[in-house]
Amino acid sequence: MAAITYTVGTRPYGYIGLGDISVLVFFGWLSVLGSWYLQAHNVEAAIFLPATACGLLATAVLNINNLRDIDSDRQNGKNTLAVRLGPVNARRYHACLLLGALLCLALFNLLALHSAWGWLFILATPLLVKQARYVLRESDPLAMRPMLEKTVKGALLTNLLFVIGIIASKLMA
Repeated sequence: MAAITYTVGTRPYGYIGLGDISVLVFFGWLSVLGSWYLQAHNVEAAIFLPATACGLLATAVLNINNLRDIDSDRQNGKNTLAVRLGPVNARRYHACLLLGALLCLALFNLLALHSAWGWLFILATPLLVKQARYVLRESDPLAMRPMLEKTVKGALLTNLLFVIGIIASKLMA
């Protein structure tokens, strides 16, 4: 139902600036916490950190798409969060999404995992920082086209390294 009402209906929530929060909730908190609960039969507060990181990275993918389409969305009355923030602040927001995800993973490792392997995700940091710098520097919405694929790959790499780090920390304990 949430996927349908994102773009369909009398007032699709994706067009009133609520798409970002829905991605954070559905691709971050619900998917990660739901998966955790299915395996562990409980939900620990610390799991909100990696869940938030996953959600922030998924939201970065949506934001890059919205940055690319910001002019046409504005002209067509699609008030995405990028349109509401404006181009400069939407680019700053993008950098915050990427760096916020790294911060969440670092905090999880410090507070809950306590493993050197848990820092494996840090190998993706140069890639995410490079992406953030590019987005902050480029003002042309069309320059965001190649960033969509790069943002997806950056999110995948970060999450994959994080999962490998968790598995390695448990196997090497």
